[in-house]
Formats: sequence, C-alpha cells, structure tokens
Amino acid sequence: LPGRAAVLMPSAGYEGIAKFVADTMVEFGVNACPPLVVGVGVGTCVASSAKLAKRASLRKVGSRNPDPLVARMEEDLEKALNGIAIGPQGLSGSSSVLCVNIENMARHPSALGVGVAFGCWAHRRGTIAFDADMNYTLLSHKEAIL
Repeated sequence: LPGRAAVLMPSAGYEGIAKFVADTMVEFGVNACPPLVVGVGVGTCVASSAKLAKRASLRKVGSRNPDPLVARMEEDLEKALNGIAIGPQGLSGSSSVLCVNIENMARHPSALGVGVAFGCWAHRRGTIAFDADMNYTLLSHKEAIL
C-alpha cells in the first residue's frame, strides 16, 4: 500500500507532522482501500521513521500509545483524517480511517523524520507459535479450520 517518509525541518513541530500525515492521506488515501489503519513514525531519518510507521500500522485497532501526549495526537489526527471525508472505498463519508497509531523514538533536535504507512480496511493480524519441529499453533485463531 502507498506510504511516504520525509525529514522535516525541526521547527515544523507537531503541526508539521499533522500536515504531512494529512497531505499524504489526501494524495494516497483513496488508492489504499479506505477506511484505513494509519501508522505514523516519528524518528531520526527517513529509514527509521518508515520502519516506525510500519510498526505503528501493525498495532491493534483501538490501541493507544502509552505516552499521553502521543495518544492525544493519535486521537486528534484520527478526527482530522476522518474530517477529510474520503470515506469507505473513496466514495466519501465520515469513516476514512479506522485508527491512527503513532510510534516514536528519541531523535536529534536537528532532524524531524516522519513516516506514514497505510493498512486497508481488511488489515489482518494474527499470532503463530512454532515448535522445534516447525509444527505450528495459531494462537490468535484457535477455532479456525485450515
């Protein structure tokens, strides 16, 4: 799915991050099968930010970052992105995103790396365990018949 990463001027701050995420949503969101899971990474460079964004996109829908300031930004971005009104399948409506998850890391004050990774509405997650003989157990889908 589409995504983007860049290094912003540090003075861009939270507003710059929010604008970058919103601009990315406007440009690519309709092509990513909304409503979307939006992962945002804030790091030191393009590479670390993209990796954090992907990690954020894999968090459970409805989970929040343990840092209250970051959790608040997740909520604010979710509200703003739903306000863009891309809607399900890009046909307009108020449900453009299912959630916004942010992961961040310590960074140098001279750089503000930001990454955005999208997951479509059918975004799935599961947990599997392998034993020494490579037999497996689907931990998250024990009732599934394969």
